[in-house]
This record gives sequence, C-alpha cells and structure tokens, in this order.
Amino acid sequence: MYSFAICDDDADFCHLFKTKLNKIADEKKGSCSLSCYYDVDSFLTDLNSNKKFDLIFLDVMLGKSNGIEFAKKLRNSNNKTDIIFISNFNEFAVDSFDAEPLYYLLKSTNSDKLEAAVDRFLSKNKPNKVQVKTAKGSVLINLSEIAYFEIFSHDIDIHLTDGSQRSFRGTLKNIEESLPPMSFVKPHRSYLVNIECISGIASHNLILNNGVNIPLSKSMYGKIQNIMMEYLGKKNMFL
Repeated sequence: MYSFAICDDDADFCHLFKTKLNKIADEKKGSCSLSCYYDVDSFLTDLNSNKKFDLIFLDVMLGKSNGIEFAKKLRNSNNKTDIIFISNFNEFAVDSFDAEPLYYLLKSTNSDKLEAAVDRFLSKNKPNKVQVKTAKGSVLINLSEIAYFEIFSHDIDIHLTDGSQRSFRGTLKNIEESLPPMSFVKPHRSYLVNIECISGIASHNLILNNGVNIPLSKSMYGKIQNIMMEYLGKKNMFL
C-alpha cells in the first residue's frame, strides 16, 4: 500500500482532491492511504515523528508559507520523497524545478492530468519483484522475468521468459493484488500475463513474443484491447 500526503490550506479542495485520488486508485486496483494537512507545521510534526510518505501533493502557496521553499528544505535534509506541486497558477512551474518535483499540476485541470501524474509516480515506483512461497521456501522473482502465471486448481505455474518454470500453491487473486497496476492482464480465469510479453491479440488468443498462445475469453477480448492501447499510449508518453 502506498502512503500519500495532501498538503493544502483549502480544506474543501483537499476533500475533493482526496475523492478524485481514491477513485483513480480504485480504477487502477491499487491501494493507498491518504492524509490531509492544512498547514506546514502539522505536516512537519508528522514528518519529524518519522511518518513516511511515498508521494506528497504540495500546494505552492500554503497560507503564509511557500510550498516550493518548503520542498527545497526537504530536499536539503535528504528527503527524497516524490513531490507533485499543485497550484492555481502556472507561473511558478519553472521556480519549482529546483525542488525536483515529479509533476506540476494545475488545480483547474481535469482528472486526466491527475491520472497522468499518478501514472508517472506508479511507473517510477512500481515493484520490480514478486514474492512466492515454493516448496523450497520464499523466492523473489523479477517481474520482467515472468511471461505469465497459469493455475490448475490451487497449483500455480510461473512461466519465465527463459522457458523455465516455477511452481507453488496459491490463488491468482492474491498474485494479482500483489502486482503493480498496468503490468499484468487476465485474459482468462486461469492466466495472468505480463503485458510486456504480449506481441499480438487474435480473436481467441493472446500471442506472446516467445510464440506461446494464451487463451483469450470472448468476454475479455474488448477489455484486453483497451488495456493494451492504454498501456502502449502511456508507455510512449514516458519515452
């Protein structure tokens, strides 16, 4: 679970912004905790008590405080937490660069921009390993090495990109919940497939870049097409 902080002196805006973030997290089947702060002092109190955040949404103008200067102080104290500035004005965008923000977001923009900002965070911070419990104990496997998961009853085979396999007991649901958003798709109830390993879509199959065909249920055909188009579009956006 990711931990996000929203630091803005407008309580009404914070409530609306929190609602939008929760909706985006739900759509991406991700989980996050959201904490709202209305001034720098209360935010600092939690930071100084070692509360950790993965992402900070920081207002450029926090009452009498300057969000950009506050962010610079965080950087000078070796705080590497990702920061997304939020503001009513775009004129501070250039000044914000010294604080190394992940994104500069105008409050007046639509939800698509907020989603793009969250996607940039997820793309940068997505887990690159998955932990599975085999007969020989727990094993960490790089996601990039996994072509797909296949389940028979409660026995799951991990098919690796080098052609080898690992097996363990579990459920696809638990595996799916542990994977980062936009990384694997479920074309059939018995399979989870690494998006990066898909080279094509046929009417009844996903075609992997190693030549393997994965069953594609009729009900999932359109959804998988849309997921792939969205994935490729966002991947190109970050090139």
